[in-house]
Amino acid sequence: MKAKALTLNNNPSSSFSNFSTRIYVLILGIIAGLAGMAHGIFEISQGNKPTEDILVRIGAYTIISNYLLTGVISVVISFLILVWIIGFIHKNNGPTIFMLLLTILFFVGGGIAPIIGLLITWAVATQINKPLAWWKKILPENLRNQFAKRWLAFLITGILFLLIGIGIWLIFTPPGENYRITTVDYICWIFLGLGFLFQILTIISGFARDIEKQHSISQVTQ
Repeated sequence: MKAKALTLNNNPSSSFSNFSTRIYVLILGIIAGLAGMAHGIFEISQGNKPTEDILVRIGAYTIISNYLLTGVISVVISFLILVWIIGFIHKNNGPTIFMLLLTILFFVGGGIAPIIGLLITWAVATQINKPLAWWKKILPENLRNQFAKRWLAFLITGILFLLIGIGIWLIFTPPGENYRITTVDYICWIFLGLGFLFQILTIISGFARDIEKQHSISQVTQ
């Protein structure tokens, strides 16, 4: 029975798929994907005119020297990323195709910050159907239990900080040719920094929670 449990644990289609890890990938991926779409919408709003350089004004790169075109493509790719995150990233080769999509997004004006979030999403997504043996080895059982209990609190707090930071960026720091860094920017960065810190805690606690779940299932099947 023990061998059977181990086999199922490595099967991407089994019920042992890491639930906490997948939920985190879903939430962070959607937020980052929508942020990439916001970049594309801003680029569309600039109209059918050439970009000044490969670095457009809102912290994004593009190899397409036209605001309207790069914005439309960015929105389309962001939409495909959202669809992929919701329905396919947990499947075989799901993370690989996801990486291809976010690479394209980077080069068509999807923004730098959203790409960082999507890269984290990709890295965590590669562990959705894994036994997490390395994490089980480096996390002592007592510490693992403590992290597992705090997963939901870390998740909510981290997402809240990220959303506040993104909200400040969208509402109070609109991009423009005469843009200057103000106190509001520092407040925005503080919230985003705290959000990033809690992302790390959420990832680790999610792995710990999934390991505990795997352990409970293996005991039942023995």
